[in-house]
Amino acid sequence: MFGTCIIALLVTTSLAFPSPSRPTVQCGPKSPSKPFPSSPPRDSHRICVVPHGTADAGPAILSAAHRCNYGGTVYFPAGQNFTVATALDLTFLVNVDFAILGTIKFKDDLNYWQANTFQYPFQSASLFWRFGGRDVNIYGAGTGVIDGLGDAWWSAWASNSSVARPILFGTDGLHDSTISGLTMRNPPNWFNFISNSTQVLISDMYLSAVSSNASVQVKNSDGWDTYRSSNIVIQNSVIHNTDDCVSFKPNSTDIIVQGLQCTGSHGISVGSLGQYQGEIDIIENIYVYNISMTNAGDMARIKIWPGVAPGVTGSTAGGGSGLVQNITYEMIQNHNNDEVILLTQCYSTSNTTLCALYPSSVIVKDVLFNSFTGVTSKKYDPRAGSLVCSSSTTCSNIAAHNINVTVPSGKNATYTCTNMDKSELDLNCI
Repeated sequence: MFGTCIIALLVTTSLAFPSPSRPTVQCGPKSPSKPFPSSPPRDSHRICVVPHGTADAGPAILSAAHRCNYGGTVYFPAGQNFTVATALDLTFLVNVDFAILGTIKFKDDLNYWQANTFQYPFQSASLFWRFGGRDVNIYGAGTGVIDGLGDAWWSAWASNSSVARPILFGTDGLHDSTISGLTMRNPPNWFNFISNSTQVLISDMYLSAVSSNASVQVKNSDGWDTYRSSNIVIQNSVIHNTDDCVSFKPNSTDIIVQGLQCTGSHGISVGSLGQYQGEIDIIENIYVYNISMTNAGDMARIKIWPGVAPGVTGSTAGGGSGLVQNITYEMIQNHNNDEVILLTQCYSTSNTTLCALYPSSVIVKDVLFNSFTGVTSKKYDPRAGSLVCSSSTTCSNIAAHNINVTVPSGKNATYTCTNMDKSELDLNCI
């Protein structure tokens, strides 16, 4: 499964201000079986500097992207601020770098953005801007910031749940590319939506969502959601949020997630899947490795909607079909998480009887949970996890080994195991 993944090169220039230098970014310790292609150096004489301090940097960014496409660098110098007030479609990029060393903020003009973002039908996703193309390196070198000014959006949603909140950063058709060294703050919705993309390496990121108003909660704030994408690596990053640290949405395949420190999240999740009747969701070849998860609802989470009653059509609350296959969670450190494993085919319903009556059409097989350590929270003590399939025929070859997790009471940790073959579960199933 693993091969070589290196995208390296250094770019220099003789500009009067400090020149952007593309960092070396490489996969490790795990790498995908299909090596990432090398990225050639950019022309040091083609550096398009985005002017700072304007009411809307959007048009200048778009212009710079066109001028420096095919071999140049779009440059946001360190210490400078850039306000983006218009939507940006950057899906035409080829052989170009974005050196985001300054701070980009998206103007909190809720009326404009709700009418002008890029819309996706899946879970009503929308984007301020989107990147697409081939051989694109987007880097912050440890100083670059992208800020969604989420407070205004979270407050608006608290009083009106119909407010459509954009995702902070998105790819659509991005290939053979890297995203690294950026700080992302306070997204109105998810931090990142990686869609329709292949061979993208994401590394050394810092994500933080914190409300400045104690009475207004951060809403959603998934770290990364992958969708219809393959051969993605997400690694060596720190995430403080309130929802999934990483979520593999439908048709995410061949993905490695490694070296993350997640705090306050819902875990690293497969799904949710099977939500839309008539659609086929596939998640396969996922490797989650060396993760530290703290103060989370769950750590390893596979969430699948149940089926629907005969005669139901057009359901958006279950009834979809699909396959979850070859999923591994390995070397996981747990710190005060409510559950360390949650596998459910009864997602979004507490009625297990109804779930069993209309079992999920998403098959789950070849799943491994291995080498878990730590202590859970008190919330479900002594239960440390739950594995619930809607039918004995919809799950197979589910294994759990070396699960050395304790509960605060000191009792033996227990696990709910429903419609499961327990022969490969080294768990105290009840």
